[in-house]
Amino acid sequence: MTNEELHADFVNSFTELLVSYGKLSNSAERMYINISGQALIDSSDENKKQLEKASNLPIVLEEFIPLFLKLQYIIEEKIETE
Repeated sequence: MTNEELHADFVNSFTELLVSYGKLSNSAERMYINISGQALIDSSDENKKQLEKASNLPIVLEEFIPLFLKLQYIIEEKIETE
């Protein structure tokens, strides 16, 4: 495989990864909204626990963005040097 083919394959895979990340972020936001509504309707301990867990998910997902960018940088460097 040539460097150009490797790079094109990487770009395709990385794009798919970012699309999946976007879908996951969107799902996390919808889940948080649903759980927030449920916690307002029924403020049981279980719903409060779910709301607390759901409120952490967007923060965790945001931490992946720098990792994606670092991964992209490392792979592009490897492709250029080979």
